[in-house]
Amino acid sequence: MGVSPRGPLLAIASLLVAGVGLAVACSNAPAPARPTLAEAGADGGVGADADVGSAPSCVKSPVATPFPSGACKVPLPPAKDTLDEALAIIGRDRCSTRLDLAHVSIGLMNPSDPRTMPDFKALLEYPLRIPGWGAETAKWLDEAVASDTPVSRALAAAATRVGAPVVDCPDATLFVVDRNDPAPLASALYQSAPEAIDLDVARPLVVGIPLDLQRALAPVVRAVAWASKEVVEARGQADPVQLKNAPDFALGVAKLGLSKDLLARIDSFDLARTHRAALVVAQAVESAKLGRFRGVDIAKLDLHMPWGQVILRGAGPDRYEAGTPADWAALVVDTGGDDVYNAAVGAAIAQRPVSVVIDLGGKDTWGYSEKPVPGDKAVTADGGLPAGMRLPSDAAGRSGDGRTRSKVGRQGSGVFGVGLAWDLGPEGDRYRSLVHSQGMGVFGVGVLFDEGGDDTYEAEALSQGAAAWGIGLLLDRAGNDVHKGYSAMQGYAFTRGFGALVDGAGDDDYTTDVGDPAFGGDPLYPSAQLPGRGNTAMSQGCGRGNRPDVPEAGYQMPGGIGLLRDAHGNDRYKTSVFGQGSSFGLGIGVLSDGDGDDVYEGLWYVQGANAHTAVCFFFEGAGDDRYNPTYPVAATMIGVGHDFSAAVHLDLGGSDVYRAGGLAIGAGNANGLGLLANIGGADSYESNPQMTLGAANVSETINFNGRGAMPTIGVFVRTGGVTTFKKPPTGAVAGGTWGNIGNPDAGTAESAVGVDRPAGTAVFP
Repeated sequence: MGVSPRGPLLAIASLLVAGVGLAVACSNAPAPARPTLAEAGADGGVGADADVGSAPSCVKSPVATPFPSGACKVPLPPAKDTLDEALAIIGRDRCSTRLDLAHVSIGLMNPSDPRTMPDFKALLEYPLRIPGWGAETAKWLDEAVASDTPVSRALAAAATRVGAPVVDCPDATLFVVDRNDPAPLASALYQSAPEAIDLDVARPLVVGIPLDLQRALAPVVRAVAWASKEVVEARGQADPVQLKNAPDFALGVAKLGLSKDLLARIDSFDLARTHRAALVVAQAVESAKLGRFRGVDIAKLDLHMPWGQVILRGAGPDRYEAGTPADWAALVVDTGGDDVYNAAVGAAIAQRPVSVVIDLGGKDTWGYSEKPVPGDKAVTADGGLPAGMRLPSDAAGRSGDGRTRSKVGRQGSGVFGVGLAWDLGPEGDRYRSLVHSQGMGVFGVGVLFDEGGDDTYEAEALSQGAAAWGIGLLLDRAGNDVHKGYSAMQGYAFTRGFGALVDGAGDDDYTTDVGDPAFGGDPLYPSAQLPGRGNTAMSQGCGRGNRPDVPEAGYQMPGGIGLLRDAHGNDRYKTSVFGQGSSFGLGIGVLSDGDGDDVYEGLWYVQGANAHTAVCFFFEGAGDDRYNPTYPVAATMIGVGHDFSAAVHLDLGGSDVYRAGGLAIGAGNANGLGLLANIGGADSYESNPQMTLGAANVSETINFNGRGAMPTIGVFVRTGGVTTFKKPPTGAVAGGTWGNIGNPDAGTAESAVGVDRPAGTAVFP
């Protein structure tokens, strides 16, 4: 029997029927009928005393710190400080600063929806838990990106936050390699699909691959083959054909035709099982320590297996083109060279459940087969010079509204599967795709990890750390990087998703198109708040859900956890509407920047501002930062919770300059809670004086069902330095105290306070 001649679709189907797989301890799948690896004998199995395989990896999910319980359900500082003083002025303390869930339940969104994130209600009810929760999440991700197992540890951390922590190790036999086996890679291929290839046929195919590299790759092959079956079984009744519009639904540009039956099918998807499968593959790859083979020349290998194409290339410049077998690659390993990836490698789809690509070095170009159309060029309203950042189309072209029709995921994309991509070289790389790419998971897991260099990431939408019913991660260890796009990216999550962009170091640029033609923008994803002058960004740390009235009446969809974490560097952030630590509709959004002199630009619902029963956190650790120095700011920004939402904006140091519109800088609106605290430095604040710098407004538009008597809370706290106010609201002065000071308007429960204490301090444990 030789290599199977069957085509990719038939081969994948045969894999699913045959039930090819390996027994792994963290799976609840039944063991295969064939012998275990240790029992396989002449077919490549060995005893432990003859093992020369990679050291078994075991990355488990971190254990979250429990929320405080008892009389006070929020963490307390060692001593009372300026925040405590401010809260006392409005008749509260840290323990009683909360949103009553009994009140929240009469709002537009139902926070008891079983699809909300596990920590959502705990954070919404007690917003002073948010800083500690955000700091812990950032710590996990920082440690992951800096470690030898970045993808494994980041996946494990994400699994904790979505409520499916991984507590088991992979079966150790996954890593076993016989020191006496002259062709361990061939043995692993045979073990993965004995019905498709003879061992005697496989061995000559790997002769040109160094023995040490074969030994390193054998566990990776086993993991990919096992995970291919595991992922398919995890789908339950969630039919990929019926849910083909799921990525566009998560993006907000399509409907699913929701019904009780369809929801039941969606809920049958086993997210935890999919996450575990992705983690097993990641551990196999990262345990192999493939970076030691950078620059090693090897013979080419192109082998079709039932679970996908296996492609190995050496140190020279290689091209992987669309329309070739690379489109069906389940595993690509390239040891170096300046390579071009135009095929959809590292991108899983329903018919190819697992796709992994590992590039060990070189200045690489990750792109696609470009087919430009006239709609790729946006023009200004007066017909002038091109505006916006549209990329050339692929074969799908563009729709009448200008948005791409492409459905092809690339560069770490998991749609009903697991797509993982590693670029392990120190050189700068360019990543370019249209949608569903660069760390995106919808009903699956997608991760892109780049080790270093000055990189450029370009996409249009639902990319660069985006997820729904899954995990999407873009991880970059170091370098001065550029990120560009339009909508639902750079840390975005829809229902049951964890989407994150995590950057370790470098002076980085994060941009989603402003949408305002007067500022070179292109309203390709138009905003309801600023039609023709803004984009619905939902980016840079944004969790978004659907309201129960739109887009499909009668069906709400809670948001997921969207996070952008940049640990170090002088960074620039630009977005439009909903972004930079924002959230909507039962979502959680976080932007966490560790240090550096940073610049933030946005229009509306940005920098720790949200709407409709949501949670968001904006964190700035240190540096002289500027907020909205040039953009035409609108409203609802910088520590504002709207409509039963909780929002916290925290800046811990540096001399900062704030500029905002109305309803901003520590404000609650319509039974929301908004808090801004800035600690240290010489700061300046300029805003529309209406509803800013510690303000609360019930809003007549929602003053029904007793909501006027339910709390609306706005808090502004400034400590440890000189403050300058430009155009402040009445009473706001340096060193002063202002607000309604516990004397709300008649018939309402508005509580607002502003406190500036040059010698004060505030701690958020």
